[in-house]
Amino acid sequence: MKKSAKIPSFRMKSATSKVVTALDVSVVVFACTAGVGCGLWGLRSTRELNTRLRKIDDSLHSFSNFKRDHILAIVMMSVPLIAISLLLALDISTWLRFAIGERTPEDDTEINVQWYIPFYSLYFILTGLQMNFANTAFGLGRRFRRLNVMLKSTFLKVENSKKDASSMPLITTVKVVSQNPLALHQSLNKFANETMQKDGGGGKESKNKVVLLKMLEENHESLGKCMRLVSNSHGVAVLFILVSCLLHLVATAYFLFLELLSKKDSGMVWLQVLWIIFHSLRLILVVEPCHLATVESKKTIQIVCEIERKVHDPILAEEVKKFWQQLLVVDVEFSAIGLCRVNRTLLTSFSSAICTYLVILIQFQNTNG
Repeated sequence: MKKSAKIPSFRMKSATSKVVTALDVSVVVFACTAGVGCGLWGLRSTRELNTRLRKIDDSLHSFSNFKRDHILAIVMMSVPLIAISLLLALDISTWLRFAIGERTPEDDTEINVQWYIPFYSLYFILTGLQMNFANTAFGLGRRFRRLNVMLKSTFLKVENSKKDASSMPLITTVKVVSQNPLALHQSLNKFANETMQKDGGGGKESKNKVVLLKMLEENHESLGKCMRLVSNSHGVAVLFILVSCLLHLVATAYFLFLELLSKKDSGMVWLQVLWIIFHSLRLILVVEPCHLATVESKKTIQIVCEIERKVHDPILAEEVKKFWQQLLVVDVEFSAIGLCRVNRTLLTSFSSAICTYLVILIQFQNTNG
């Protein structure tokens, strides 16, 4: 009868290595559990989010490219899944190679590697959850950008000359209250085009612009509520994803340091480097979409201030002032259940934290031999 297989010692040579490995495994489990839990408990918030986004898309229909958005969403979802599949295949093959090298007639060390496969499958769930959040944040950023373009095209460029107005795209003044928004959008195209091409600034034109500005004001407020819905419903999952990125980068850098000291296998060194790159990209794919969406939302107040300087009609100026006051009051930014704001400042904070924890782990490793 064969003895029970021994766990390969190249990963857990010391007590510090065992603790780091345990944290590495636990954080993936907790992040997946938090992501699935947020998806179930945040179902009502998700429905409200989708309803608001559909209304916003109907209002900004002239500046939307739904086909391109669909393609980008598929690419963003498929590329990370392909990357993690290749990386996991390389990781498992490397572990198998080490296990075969340490195999003895009494011990079947390959069995130990097989126990890691269920754990590795959790990476697909974690990557899918993360890409879903990144796609949502990117989508909100695109809608903020389209709203800003609509503001510029309607209230800034038309003030310069008639030539600019004739070359601009049609602006829809849709305020979605109908079950058939596309038909309503088509019926108001002519109305919006006439509004843009007028130069006199008469009463009818001012009223039309006020209606359009109110619609954009409502859309910006709705987008802010969408960001808060995402932060509240997925904040716990985002927090665990950020913690997983931090701990994975610390753990992977620690094992890379051990491999560089042992100088036993260059393949393992390159594997750890690839894992560091992957976890760094994971962190960027959480932070960057949130940062871009926040930046686009902040640009609106600059555009509104510029509009306020150029508008002379009293009624329109009053509505612009209301929009400006709303932008000053509403704080539009992603957060992880209020514990931290998700923006680029996290990257510098994580960099310093990784260096600090890595030095501590190396000191423990030297102490434990």
